[in-house]
Amino acid sequence: MGMEGLFEKIREEYGVEIRDGEDMTGAWKLVESLKERGWVVYIITGKGREQVDAWHPDFGSLFAQFGETPNFRSVLEGICTIALLAKELEKKGAV
Repeated sequence: MGMEGLFEKIREEYGVEIRDGEDMTGAWKLVESLKERGWVVYIITGKGREQVDAWHPDFGSLFAQFGETPNFRSVLEGICTIALLAKELEKKGAV
């Protein structure tokens, strides 16, 4: 899914508008929403390393379920992706 598709899904699922790949204000609204629903959001950033993951006491770590390191091209992409995965877990109990 491209970034525009990701932003559209966020709009549908969360009602949050993310204008572009630089809109960290919109992305932070997602982090706050996750936090309010009991998620702990991990953001690790370094040169050539952008990681975002989330953990919930009822669901565990999102990416541990896939057995992979949650690397993204940008922190914003990572936040959007985990927000959608978390929503799916909350609805279905699985991703």
